[in-house]
Amino acid sequence: MYFPVGWPKLLSLPSEEEDVLQFVVANRDKTLFAVLTSQAVYVWFCKPCVHVVSYRRSDDSVIVLGKNQVAEWKPDSTALAVTTSGGHLLFYKIDHEGSGSLYAQKHHRHRQDSIEVDNHLVPAMKISIAGTLQIHGGIKSMVCFKDELMVSSGHGILMRVRWDGVVNDKMSISINTIRFSIDLQQSRQTQLDQPGVYFNQIEYCPLLGGFAVILGDGRAGFLTAPSARFEPQSVHGVWAQEVTNGSCIAANHKYRLIAYGCKNGQGIVYTVDEITGSLLVSHRLALSNTDYPDACNAAGAVTTLKWTPDGCALAMSWQNGGLALWSVFGAKLLCTLGGDYGFSQDAFRDNPLQIKAMEWGMEGYHLWITTTPKKSEKNSSDLRSLESSGDLLQLQFVKSALTVNPCRCNHEHLFLQGEDRLYINTGDTILKTNTEQIASGGSPVREMPPVLNSAGPTTQGPSLLIGNKQWQIIQLPLGYLSTNWPIKYAAVDRAGHCVAVAGKTGLAHYALFTRRWKLFGNETQEQDMVVNGGLCWWRDFIIVACYNLNESRDEIRLYPRVSNLDNAFATITKVPYQVLLVNVFRDILIVFCADYHVTMYNIERRDTKPKSTLDDAYPTGVLTRIQDLSLANFVPHPSSLISLTLTSLRSETASSKMPSSSREAESLIVNVAGRLLMLQRDRSKPQYKEKDRKKAPQELPFLAPVVLASSVENMWAPVGYSKEKPHLMEALWLGCGAVGMKVWLPLFPTKEDKPHSFLAKRIMLPFKLQIYPLAVLFADAVVLGAANDVLTFDPMSPGLVLSCQQGLPYCVMERTTQIYLHHILRQLLRRNLGFHALDIARSCTSLPYFSHVLELMLHEVLEAEATASEPIPDALLPRVVAFIHEFPQFLQTVVHCARKTEIALWPYLFATVGNPRDLFEECIQSEAFETAASYLIILQNLENPKVSRHHATQLLDCTLDHGKWELCKDLVRFLRAIGPNDPESSPRPTAPINSPAIFPHSATTPKAESMTAFPFSPALAATQRNRSSSYTNPNFPPTSANDKQRSSSAHQQIPDRKSSVHRKDSGGSADEFFLDTILTRHARKLLSIGKLKDLGLFAAHLEFPLIGWLRKERLRVAKVEDPVESLKKLHNDFLWPLPAFPLVSVSHLPPPKYVGRLYSQSSSGSASQTGLDNNVNGVSIDDEVDSGILATSGSNHGYISSPIPSSKSRQQATTQTEDLLCDGKTEDAVLKPITPIKAMGTDEVSLSTCTTTEMTSENSSTLGENEYGLLDDSPWSSSQQLAELELLSQELVHKGPPQSEAELRYLQKIFSEATCLEWSLLLAVVLRDPVAVTSVVNTASMTECPLEMIGRMREALSFLELWADTECPGYRPFLYSLKDQAQVLTAIVNSESTVKTPSKTPPDTPTSPTPEASFTGSELSFHGSHGNRTDDENEVRTLDGNSESEISDVENEIGNDENGYQCRVS
Repeated sequence: MYFPVGWPKLLSLPSEEEDVLQFVVANRDKTLFAVLTSQAVYVWFCKPCVHVVSYRRSDDSVIVLGKNQVAEWKPDSTALAVTTSGGHLLFYKIDHEGSGSLYAQKHHRHRQDSIEVDNHLVPAMKISIAGTLQIHGGIKSMVCFKDELMVSSGHGILMRVRWDGVVNDKMSISINTIRFSIDLQQSRQTQLDQPGVYFNQIEYCPLLGGFAVILGDGRAGFLTAPSARFEPQSVHGVWAQEVTNGSCIAANHKYRLIAYGCKNGQGIVYTVDEITGSLLVSHRLALSNTDYPDACNAAGAVTTLKWTPDGCALAMSWQNGGLALWSVFGAKLLCTLGGDYGFSQDAFRDNPLQIKAMEWGMEGYHLWITTTPKKSEKNSSDLRSLESSGDLLQLQFVKSALTVNPCRCNHEHLFLQGEDRLYINTGDTILKTNTEQIASGGSPVREMPPVLNSAGPTTQGPSLLIGNKQWQIIQLPLGYLSTNWPIKYAAVDRAGHCVAVAGKTGLAHYALFTRRWKLFGNETQEQDMVVNGGLCWWRDFIIVACYNLNESRDEIRLYPRVSNLDNAFATITKVPYQVLLVNVFRDILIVFCADYHVTMYNIERRDTKPKSTLDDAYPTGVLTRIQDLSLANFVPHPSSLISLTLTSLRSETASSKMPSSSREAESLIVNVAGRLLMLQRDRSKPQYKEKDRKKAPQELPFLAPVVLASSVENMWAPVGYSKEKPHLMEALWLGCGAVGMKVWLPLFPTKEDKPHSFLAKRIMLPFKLQIYPLAVLFADAVVLGAANDVLTFDPMSPGLVLSCQQGLPYCVMERTTQIYLHHILRQLLRRNLGFHALDIARSCTSLPYFSHVLELMLHEVLEAEATASEPIPDALLPRVVAFIHEFPQFLQTVVHCARKTEIALWPYLFATVGNPRDLFEECIQSEAFETAASYLIILQNLENPKVSRHHATQLLDCTLDHGKWELCKDLVRFLRAIGPNDPESSPRPTAPINSPAIFPHSATTPKAESMTAFPFSPALAATQRNRSSSYTNPNFPPTSANDKQRSSSAHQQIPDRKSSVHRKDSGGSADEFFLDTILTRHARKLLSIGKLKDLGLFAAHLEFPLIGWLRKERLRVAKVEDPVESLKKLHNDFLWPLPAFPLVSVSHLPPPKYVGRLYSQSSSGSASQTGLDNNVNGVSIDDEVDSGILATSGSNHGYISSPIPSSKSRQQATTQTEDLLCDGKTEDAVLKPITPIKAMGTDEVSLSTCTTTEMTSENSSTLGENEYGLLDDSPWSSSQQLAELELLSQELVHKGPPQSEAELRYLQKIFSEATCLEWSLLLAVVLRDPVAVTSVVNTASMTECPLEMIGRMREALSFLELWADTECPGYRPFLYSLKDQAQVLTAIVNSESTVKTPSKTPPDTPTSPTPEASFTGSELSFHGSHGNRTDDENEVRTLDGNSESEISDVENEIGNDENGYQCRVS
């Protein structure tokens, strides 16, 4: 809970040759530090860190008396005792020079009394030598004992020396007279009669009542006496049995521990048994061999041990360098042996932290260090080594607020405090409030940032503390720190919105949502109170345990947050003794005083009425005393009480269905020097019933305490209650240092457990942690902590050069997280409590990392049992596997665990789990294809290549059918990598993803360079920039010769793999051919059912040569048997809505000439965006025209790399697309006679009676059903009026997603290049692109296309016209505009038929229009439509085979029939 931050500070001393740093020691209040060198004494002040005074002895004095070694301060800081190597004790007198100051910092305080004050006064001192005392035999150790010095001599005498230099011989203790034993009761006592025995180290332990000592031979013990005077005759020694090579000592008074450092690089911590008086081993301080191999032997002997001022951490240093920091019960917080010391070459040879002495500063925020002099080779030729004097360093630390203020609110957040700032980790929250809420004391609203997911609206998952690693650093105001440095206590409220701090005097609080500090307006009130018992939050009140300097009494104060920080708004309650700890449980305040009494108060919030109309109302808190409880029989010393709290927990678990309102304070839990005691409420008293609870606060009588656990550093008890997770929310969590954590878990009884009354209602489960716990998220099963890391810099600024040259790293602090749920489940399964484990696991299945929890549990059990050196009689793995089998993540958990485990452990795993083949088959049946792919790796290593290939092929078939293209790509690569004889052969390099032939780049638009070339692969957008394309010329060649040349060049750009689709070269293998056959078969399947989108995705991900394959299949599977159904499938697959007929009146139509010109411009825009020639089929298109239907529609016709819609959105869009069909219920069209309504040629007729929606109403009529179709010269029979309809239809049509448009246009080009003109024509119709249709017809007329393909194209247009007339009128304008292209196709068919039949006369219609007969600009002429034809397919085919004149006659006949019938959907 202590963490270093920033650079270590280098404090400079006057450089003197051969004046080596020896020692550093602080006075009692940590304000003055004495730094010893061999010849001088330097006195430093703590804040500001400056050198105050020094005394240097002469060279003769050093020769006669010896060099300085260690020092001790007098308790009142007026004298300093220094030992020398010559056996002399030097006494220095330190005096203050008058009332003046050496340094003074001026600061202007912006308060009511704005005056300049002197802050951080550094007193002017003088130091002089007061006397010397020679100790015969030399001085081995020295310690301050009350008002005397206890000096250990080399003759084995503990001498009592007064500060005036007089030795109290009567009270001196000889080591030979001390009787040592194992304990103070019945053990055998022995005396040390060996000559030359002495005390090498000695440490005074006032709260333990004795001295911790280390003998000259390395043995250790503890000296105690029945009286506080420590008379020589009554001194008794107790051995520390396991210490045989001790080197240093440190005593912890708060936790009653004694730490011994040993020469083997380890430490042993003992506790004193209160009954027998013996020393019991609490824990050991040793670095693990896994993290630091052989570190203890390499580091050398332990040289220094120092506990922090609050006793919560222990600093350890080694002889060969290195610093470690341990928690009070042995959890490692820091170790520099594995640190990175940056660019300094000397740091790799010698550890820069070769510590000789160290001392903690005030509140533990600084660690003063003196380092051992280093030997640096200046001249390698002379091999002369120069000895430096060492360095004086100051390390900065931050610590957890729980070390000194363990209130409940601090346990709910990751909250650290430094000397001048606070670190808080509260998650990614948004605090919203307003001025009215702040004024009224309302709590701000905590909200999550909006997170959009496919599941629906914003949902809140687990706690935001899990994923957030950012620290909110709150700097304390300089106006408060200037007189009250450093921070002593800090507290954060439950919501994490407000913090309060208390320093030397007074207090201040801060709100995160206002970002403002509140200080005392009256500085006198701030200086008159000292917070000495902690502070905490209750709702919007700050509860403070303080001492009133003005009235010399202890008080409890409640300050409202919303009011000004002033005593006028505070509620003050007097207490008879000093308050040491405060805590809050709901509306109860718990106070522990120095008289061992716990006092409980009921807190009530009231609104005080203003005294006048000018004053504002403010809330006040009222304290009502409930009861007192004495802990004198259980607490050895008041300072040994670490924490206390009220909880709703009991040793007997209540029903899990009990409402939270009835869960009152059931027990008092106290931590006494690491032992956790629980005092439960006595329910046997009849006068305390539930019905009397609401009348008045009642006393809570408690039973005798029960010890729950030992070696407890922190405890977390949840306040809330959750019905979904009762086990986790009713448990007590304990941090136990090196042991890890312990959880006191409830076991709720079930129907099956009723007969077993002997079963315990709670169970204590221990488990290890990799981090130090600072906060517990109960419902999320996560522990939060902090850890240190070091950063190395190549210094560029002069200020960093010195630190980097010394090899000192820059320390940073990061937040850490660890899941603990799998530890609890494992412990329950080990104890045959699988039913309770199953209940806990099922309550946590909603956690996003639940599958990871199961995987961790399986992995840890597998590693422990499979690597065991001896057989395990009761293996846990079968129970764990059976437990995981209860969840749907079983197959995934097993394969993930196996792939993260060594192959040597797989037989042990699958002997319990089952055959991996069977597991693979289960994955296939459950459609868990990703999991099945993971099992292929297992099968590849356990089975022969044939088996692996068989299962991979099976999985490939399934994934192809389900459209898992990314997985298919991996499986294809996996199959190609498997060699015929070597199952572990390295994968061969496949074709590059950005192959220009497979993924052609668009050259159709000016922005094509910044878009993805292939629209089916949005994930490859970053790597598919600026590719070359098979469409190198943006202009479509108009001649057949150029078309052949283009086809030839495109054919050359198709990648020729070693194993093509249908061909196998001489070097290819049968397996390669078989794989290509599978891919070809699936491509044929997709094309046969009209799944063009899946075909495009298939070709994109699997690098399938689509163009070459389509050329071969254009007369086979690429035929379009049912054009209408194929068109519908295209609309559904690409989420492309069917066009709707516009609702526009004739009076609103633009003039015919304007409409024709605008339609020409729309065609130009379409052509420019599709990259076709500006003279397509004789249609002249202006390149400079920038407006038009497609240009103004807002969609880009380039290749857009927008993400493909999810399956759910695709289903919704597909449903909407199907609703756009005019006849979605497959109803028959009925022809009925009609009568004209008005005379022909009237100008007042509107289109209001035309169909405007997707579904045709019975009262509406379609286009051409009324008077508009009676005569050939009707307003809609001319080409300009058809152009107007098409224009309006395109203006109002709702296009599909831009990604779908890019995909459609890409596929249309692919099919055109492959001369699969049937599908290319349908794609052009879906896009409603007349230029693309013209291009397809040109291709059919200018190339050698089979006659049957052209015939089917002509049939397709006829079927589409018929379908548009009967079901989808929105398509009619566009299809009517294609009549010229249909006539071209008819002419081609007729001409080919004439060529094949010599007896018939060749038709006059040419196979392709000449430039003179082409249409240009606004002179586009559109012929009449084919009308509502009959649905007889044979008749349509007959029409396709007739001559042009016959077709015209039939059209006229059908047009006459239209005048008497209307198409109505019944």
